[in-house]
Amino acid sequence: MNPLNNRTILVIEDDESICRTLADMLELNGFRAVLATNGTEGLAAARREEPSLIITDLAMPGMTGYELLETFRKDPNLRTVPVVVISARADRATTRRGMELGAADFITKPFTEEEVIRSIATRLERQELLEELDAFSHTVAHDLKNPLFTLTGRIELAALALGKRDEATVRHHLDEAAATGRQLNAIIEELLVFAGVRRQSVLSVPLDMANLVGEAIDRLEHLLRRQPARIQKPSSWPAAIGHPPWIVEVWTNYLSNAVKYGGAAPRIELGGKVRPDGSFARFWVQDSGPGIDRAAQKEMFVPFSRVSTGRTDSHGLGLSIVRRIVERLGGQVGVISSPGEGTRFWFELPTGSKAQSSPGVAAP
Repeated sequence: MNPLNNRTILVIEDDESICRTLADMLELNGFRAVLATNGTEGLAAARREEPSLIITDLAMPGMTGYELLETFRKDPNLRTVPVVVISARADRATTRRGMELGAADFITKPFTEEEVIRSIATRLERQELLEELDAFSHTVAHDLKNPLFTLTGRIELAALALGKRDEATVRHHLDEAAATGRQLNAIIEELLVFAGVRRQSVLSVPLDMANLVGEAIDRLEHLLRRQPARIQKPSSWPAAIGHPPWIVEVWTNYLSNAVKYGGAAPRIELGGKVRPDGSFARFWVQDSGPGIDRAAQKEMFVPFSRVSTGRTDSHGLGLSIVRRIVERLGGQVGVISSPGEGTRFWFELPTGSKAQSSPGVAAP
């Protein structure tokens, strides 16, 4: 499974046969297709579905493709969504106007499946690269700067207390400086993982999930000493394939969030279950915290989103790493929560029972 699959593609096309052809192409290549037969309907679907990419015709009743492009560009929630124009008109003026209004690519009818899928993959990969660049710049400009300021301040305070021979205060400031140093190291390590997942070519192998969960819990020893939690694990785990070091990262991120935000005395339940068709296994971390509202859930796996859930002390990269890892391995991620009812973060991985393939990720 291509890591760019499972994405929602909105098709806006008034010709029913062409619309259906595009939908079939997308679904055969693992995408989720949402269809609209005119511009007005397409705009409503774009705002409702939040697609990863939009394909639109130009000549349509009600609202033309040009008008759609202008509207998308002015909408803060849609202006970064890549738009691929598919039109029977191939003259230079038409193409230029579409590009000036923000079209990411222009495909002429009649088209081939290869043309469409290649264009989509190129636009989505470019979008991910832009998100990654934004993530790195955000980290350097903000998330590394703040801990460095804290670290410097603690060392200066320790030096002042040392001059007064106040050993207890010196020790306190040095302990806080050490904790901040660990935070800086964690941010840097996560950045390295975030960047490395795209570049590395790995082999998916059968996973010893009990061992990987144990390794993740061991990594959180320092956090668990400060915030003791009761972690309930199942007696057995379903089979799945993946890259073990990456899966440890997934469990570490999910578990650390559950410990931090699971309430005063976190009760954490881990589990796993195979889908009815046997092709994927779902794994989860359920906490006993205050829960997350529906609006905030949409932002949880986006790099550096700030949501009003009490989870804002995190630098916001961890869950985007989880998403990138799991999608690269051919799976999906998600969250289920309601205010006052705790939160369940889940991820799915192939079981290996059916053929799975992904660029850079080979099945055993």
